[in-house]
Amino acid sequence: MSDPNTISCPRCGLPVDIGDAEPLSRVPCPACGERVRIARSFNHFELHETLGTGGMGTVYRARDTQLDRDVALKLLRKDLGPEYGNQLQQEARITASVNHPHVVQVFSFGHDHDQYYLVMELVDRGTLDDLMAEQKKIPEADVLRTGIEVARGLRAAYQKGLIHRDVKPANILFNEEGMAKISDFGLAGIVEPQTQTSGAIWGTPYYIAPERLNNQPEDFRSDIYSLGATLFHAVAGRPPFDGETMSASELRALKNNPLKLKDVAPEVSRPTASVIAGMIAPDPHLRFASYDALILALKKSERVLHGEPEPWSAKAALFIAAATLIALIFLGWIFFSRHREPANVTASASATPAFDVNREFDDGRQQIIDGKYPAARATFARLASETKNKQPIYDWALLNQAAAALLDQQEPQMHQALQEVENAGSGGFADPQLGAFLLDTARRANMRSAIVLSDVPDHAAKPFALFLLGLTDVQLGRFNDAKALLEAFILSQPRGSLSWIDNYKPIARKYLEDSRAWLAWRDQNGSVKSPAEIRSALEKLRALKLQKPTAISAEALLAERTLANRLGQAQEKQHQDLIAREMPRWNAALESYRRFAAIYDFNGAANAIRRVRLTEPSLRETQRNYQNAADWLAQWKATLINDLNAYSYNGAVVASDTQYNGIAGATAAKLKMKVPYGSAETGWLKVPAATLVTVSSSFATDADRQWRCGVFAWAVGQTNAARQLFDAACSAKPSYKEARKFFDQTEP
Repeated sequence: MSDPNTISCPRCGLPVDIGDAEPLSRVPCPACGERVRIARSFNHFELHETLGTGGMGTVYRARDTQLDRDVALKLLRKDLGPEYGNQLQQEARITASVNHPHVVQVFSFGHDHDQYYLVMELVDRGTLDDLMAEQKKIPEADVLRTGIEVARGLRAAYQKGLIHRDVKPANILFNEEGMAKISDFGLAGIVEPQTQTSGAIWGTPYYIAPERLNNQPEDFRSDIYSLGATLFHAVAGRPPFDGETMSASELRALKNNPLKLKDVAPEVSRPTASVIAGMIAPDPHLRFASYDALILALKKSERVLHGEPEPWSAKAALFIAAATLIALIFLGWIFFSRHREPANVTASASATPAFDVNREFDDGRQQIIDGKYPAARATFARLASETKNKQPIYDWALLNQAAAALLDQQEPQMHQALQEVENAGSGGFADPQLGAFLLDTARRANMRSAIVLSDVPDHAAKPFALFLLGLTDVQLGRFNDAKALLEAFILSQPRGSLSWIDNYKPIARKYLEDSRAWLAWRDQNGSVKSPAEIRSALEKLRALKLQKPTAISAEALLAERTLANRLGQAQEKQHQDLIAREMPRWNAALESYRRFAAIYDFNGAANAIRRVRLTEPSLRETQRNYQNAADWLAQWKATLINDLNAYSYNGAVVASDTQYNGIAGATAAKLKMKVPYGSAETGWLKVPAATLVTVSSSFATDADRQWRCGVFAWAVGQTNAARQLFDAACSAKPSYKEARKFFDQTEP
């Protein structure tokens, strides 16, 4: 029987020990050095690819050889022994019972190679954490949609008795349709009354609820807090509190004073900010009392963000419907007449006598052409309501409503209209082929996946499909596919009763021009690296005249921000590199300046500063300031020498423990001190700096002398005297105020 902990080297054939190796890693052969990849199966699950690593283990893409399907296999850490494995298996059983579209489905739990594993639904379109790392700030609409979907998943789990305990961006996954799913109930516990937490800090500090830090019982409101903190971080680009710590006491203080979302992300709407504030309230009793209440609040914020009206109550809707019916009956008596049916779209459709189908359809199309997309949506929605189940006008109204919503960047309304076309099916058409074609067009546009030109079948209504599907590809960011569809639409020739489609070509041309311009820019500038290349690409991008708002302009704006950020980083790196090269020269010059200044050789200090060659702007500015300081110090000394030689100074002066009656004169090297029978020379440095400030201040009768005396006081550390002299100089001569900033902010 072969040893499962060894394999043969494919090069030399000698056995290689793989007992402690991680699956899919490469282990070097001790004999020949060949790196052998560790292929491993756990029971009937073959591991194919590493998807990610977390605190509890590693997740792999695996193949279920029994059911012939791809799954996600979470291999738990080796140190999680039988006791923990049994507990997790029990929890996995309960999680597996949660069958909900927004919860990652758990399939099975097993044990092999002395490790436990969990088999789950494969959701491989990345996590919210990945999106946040890529985009930093997630659009508010996407955050709200994600919040609603995750809250629904948590609600379903809670109804089975589960709380998650580790809701965070890394545990929110997206499938290929962009739907959010909450995963990893590995930290979740079965909800039991009076259960206390252990007091350990589980989960990520940004997102854990405050009650966990206080050793208080947890319930679903703890998960609401974690979801709220996650949504805050996603929409604001930063967590809801400042500070990095793993200390429970410090975390408690931070979480009791969360940041206000509007302060850090003022672009976020107030309803959304209010909902998230309620979710991350430090007191659990101030959070939402149920998931239903939370979902309703998030949906209301979503409606406000999209400019949708509040839904009517059933009673109000019935009342208005009754009133409308009475009004229609009354108008029918007055304006009773048969309406001509629009040959271009209605075929077998008929409407109430008070409603002109042709006029309404023409009005809606004109509103689209004029760019009045909200009005067009309303018009076609009204037309669809009036012609319910009357084909083909019903489908045409909904498809045009979807086009207007797409042009208006209102994706949810677009998908709703398309779904209604799908719900109606292809029955009721005098022309069954038209019904099948319109249904196929709606399905393709509603799939949220790329559509290529070859996907569109031939039909007289194909030009409209090219227009709608081209716009759909634009919205999906599939600009090459959109370009091909829109080019085909521009070249098409709608005929007969469908000639009205031709009027949408000016709109298509704008999107086609934008797609071409964006693709050309992207092809030319997609791999820029140097600061000059980035700057040029940024200038070209800003020169593009893209219509707004569209998915193209949104992507261009994102690219602009990314390039601007890269340029800033590149310039900062250049700046730092330049500073790193020039800083040693500057430090040497500054050290030389200080040595000369310390012995009052201010001309030498000025020359030391002047000689150094610098190009970095901030260093050059600092150099100019020190140069000015050295020049002022040199002037201070020269002026004081002249004053002492002309007028002398009378007053007690102590130098080297000897008291003199004053100073009779000076040279650059010596001071002539007054003694009873003449004078005696002493060095400048033997007289205390504070005394020299006092002596020079006695001659400072104008602003310029006060200023230079203040600079000397600054240079010798006499801060209070420097401040008083600077105040006097700036008061008499305000032009010194700008120069003073350097001395107020810099140590000598």
